[in-house]
Amino acid sequence: MTPDFAGVRPKLQGPGEGFKDFIIKHEADRGLFGFINLIGIESPGLTAAPAIGEFVSEIYESEIKK
Repeated sequence: MTPDFAGVRPKLQGPGEGFKDFIIKHEADRGLFGFINLIGIESPGLTAAPAIGEFVSEIYESEIKK
């Protein structure tokens, strides 16, 4: 881990794509096995925290814990 800074992150989407409010993914394909990245979680993240926790748990159980 290294220190970093937070900042404004634009929400990019292509034509015909839905909103990408939260990005939650296991970064194994980037050489970071066991690292689950949660990006773009702002104020709605508090309300969504239980569902986000369940989703992260599912990623852990299916991809990391094996």
